[in-house]
Amino acid sequence: MTDRGLLNREGAAEYLSTSAYRVDGLRRAGTIPAVQDGREWKFRPADLDAYIDSLPAFEPGRRSA
Repeated sequence: MTDRGLLNREGAAEYLSTSAYRVDGLRRAGTIPAVQDGREWKFRPADLDAYIDSLPAFEPGRRSA
């Protein structure tokens, strides 16, 4: 799964608790950066962490606008 700290799409999906299909969509949209290794896209854990940090957090008692 890992190659010098890089995750393939299945590894990135597991890391993000989502599907590989969703990871592909996020990559195509430019939401998460990726590097190409031959025909395969790889993801840096630090970039996945940055994506996680950018997600809105649920705050009990607070209503969204």
